[in-house]
Amino acid sequence: MSGHDPLTASRRLDILLKHLNNEEDTNNNSKEWRTLSPSQCLTVCTNRDRKWNGYGYKDTFFKFDERGTAFSTGNRYPNFSSKEFHELRPWLEQTLRINLKTVCPAQPSIIELASPNVNHEFYDAIKPQGIMISFAEQDRLSHGHGISTAEIYKLRHGNFARIPDAVIWPETHEQVVAVVQAALKFNVGCIPYGSGSNDVDALECPEEIEKRMIISLDLRQMNRILSLSKENMYVIVEAGTVAQDLEKELRKWGFTLGWDAEMLEFCTVGGIASLRSDDIKRNMSGDLEHSVINFKMVTPAGTIQRNYINTSPISSGPNFQILFGTEGTLGVITELTLKIHFFASQHLYVPIYFPSFHNGLLFLREIAQKKIIKFSGARLVDEPGLQLVHAFNTTTPTVRSIFSEVIKKYYLKKMKKLEAGKMCLAAILIDGDDIVKLKVCEKKIGEIGKKYGGVIAGSDLGERMYFVSKRLPYLRDFLLDYYAISDRLDATASWTNVEVLVERVKETITNTCKAQNIRPRPYIGVRIDHIYDIGASITFTYGFNCRNLGDPLSVLKLIEQVALIEILRSNGSVTHNTSGIGKRKKETFRESLSEPVVKVLKSIKKTLDPTNIFCNQNLM
Repeated sequence: MSGHDPLTASRRLDILLKHLNNEEDTNNNSKEWRTLSPSQCLTVCTNRDRKWNGYGYKDTFFKFDERGTAFSTGNRYPNFSSKEFHELRPWLEQTLRINLKTVCPAQPSIIELASPNVNHEFYDAIKPQGIMISFAEQDRLSHGHGISTAEIYKLRHGNFARIPDAVIWPETHEQVVAVVQAALKFNVGCIPYGSGSNDVDALECPEEIEKRMIISLDLRQMNRILSLSKENMYVIVEAGTVAQDLEKELRKWGFTLGWDAEMLEFCTVGGIASLRSDDIKRNMSGDLEHSVINFKMVTPAGTIQRNYINTSPISSGPNFQILFGTEGTLGVITELTLKIHFFASQHLYVPIYFPSFHNGLLFLREIAQKKIIKFSGARLVDEPGLQLVHAFNTTTPTVRSIFSEVIKKYYLKKMKKLEAGKMCLAAILIDGDDIVKLKVCEKKIGEIGKKYGGVIAGSDLGERMYFVSKRLPYLRDFLLDYYAISDRLDATASWTNVEVLVERVKETITNTCKAQNIRPRPYIGVRIDHIYDIGASITFTYGFNCRNLGDPLSVLKLIEQVALIEILRSNGSVTHNTSGIGKRKKETFRESLSEPVVKVLKSIKKTLDPTNIFCNQNLM
């Protein structure tokens, strides 16, 4: 199931024999041996296709060609790879004042990493279990961080004060139990690892208070489909299964998770449940909690699971799904039972221009509350966000295309009263098997949009809007080469409060940048990602030129802190929507809870993990 082919038992034996005979193994799955006397450990390169100091795949990144045109490399993304973006460079130069002649190169490697702190009693206890373990620097480093801007910046220009002392790849639930019990017995810290795709610093090791050995528990060798029921519409999988791989297998049978496929390329299903990452869901599946029927979680106090019946929804007593979103602070999820849905063969994007962000919000609210149509996704970007979508246009400039664009702008401004600098763009995604019915839905969406001054745009613009939002981490890494730093922040708010919160947070970020002597003004784009009856989730994407800043990370952290405080002041909430709370949002999250709730969470932690084996203190 995994995108990274697991080593078979016979393959591992062959590698071991070759090593003992001093033969060189050319297979990329196993590149390096390290010796910890008197035993040996195998390095399993599960991240071999991904960048060591950036987001995503090694073969996918932005570049400027000899003409100065931005383009992307690789062939992994049909709408993105090997494309030229002719409007991206001028937009970046105007917005962030980047200079192609001024490059900020990343360090080729981190020069020095601390030697592992090894608890030999723990190692000797798990050695007979046949569990794969590595003390190699490359494995330890790759498991000691996620993909936040701060972490990527440290990889490019700095170092980490602490990384895991070892990486362990269990292959069964029983092996996870053995590791956790050994960690409990010999006082070893443990940090569960899904795929490292979070951007909230959840994987960084504690620095000062944690002196014991820390292991990273990587579950990606546990990636099997254990059961699939067509009649009852569920699938049972191991938690290390990469969600994108699971989705591909389900579609062969005509089913889907009902999750946003574009978000699944690196996420494991256990990581999604642990982080309660609602950003992966599509509207057909409801909240993440309603997608999960049952799960197993290994804790120092024992395994949490429903006995006897594990494939029907929980309908009695307290709902133990309160454990979702605890982000690996209580235990390790090893198995999940997930709802599945019939896969729709047709997908239609319906993009609509609106004269203002306010009008776009009114449109989305009606779509969400009146339920006139069944939709699978909804997006809305404000005017700066629309500029970014337009910057990713792949049309090669010609006399005809330029003339067509002039006519289009004239039509929107003079005939439809849509002015550049004010209008925004919404896009609704609808799925189904009957294209005729989808066209009827498209017409209804257009009629609702028209009530708020909306004008239907080309379907390609709607599709571009969706894929741009998922490829922004590649652009972020690209901008770091030119002294521009960027990040994102998530919030939720009620419908009556969205506009106020957006304006206040944007003003707070702008004023903070001004006080830090950042020039020019920062870029701040706003995107509505999900809509509900009572409100919406919001993503702020912001960036600025950091060439004249001595410590860009400190400034970025300050901006984040004041923005989070403003979100709470504006009656919003921090959210799990993209990748959890982690250490980045921890203090703000705690401030949003009443004291009894904090006591309940601490009580659960004390009961399940009294000696703090799971030491990534994110929430508690």
